[in-house]
Amino acid sequence: MRFTVVALILSTLLLSACGGGLRDSRLNPANWFGRSTSVETAPGTVRTADGRVQEVNPLIGERGQSQLIAANRQVTTERSGLFGGKKEEIYRGTLISQVTDLNIEPTATGAIVRAVGVTTRQGAYDVRLLPLYEGEPVDGVITYEFLAMQPINTPQGPEHTRRIQAAQPLSFGELEAVKTIRVIAKRNTRQSARR
Repeated sequence: MRFTVVALILSTLLLSACGGGLRDSRLNPANWFGRSTSVETAPGTVRTADGRVQEVNPLIGERGQSQLIAANRQVTTERSGLFGGKKEEIYRGTLISQVTDLNIEPTATGAIVRAVGVTTRQGAYDVRLLPLYEGEPVDGVITYEFLAMQPINTPQGPEHTRRIQAAQPLSFGELEAVKTIRVIAKRNTRQSARR
């Protein structure tokens, strides 16, 4: 009994003495990604669904331009119930106005990409982070579009009433090839890179 207690105390002291190395290493999930940074889009331009910057046609205006370049992609959704299965639907969400925050939170199975943004008007719904390039990283960068169904006939209102958020899970397997996670909105892009 004495030997067990002594061995336990010694191992506790040894582990606490070398804990700083693991805390700062890349093995610790809390160290995977740093703070996100933002890149603004120039006035008079909008960001298209594939991440390119395009000038606004002054005859159409920014709102009409953003509706013309909507994602309109086939999205597979799963139905629940007795006759479950997969169903193809067309998602007509458009890029939101701005991404204000991006966090990558570690989980037991990988990480969750959580983005917060602001829409132009109140009443946005069906908010999604949709990956570009079928979710495959390109040169170590995985890119998401921050999309929402946005009505055009609602009041603008204060910013806190237009704030929305969306999240997307990533498994450890998906994270292996990722060095940077990028979220695209109309006026800016936020990204977070590995430390």
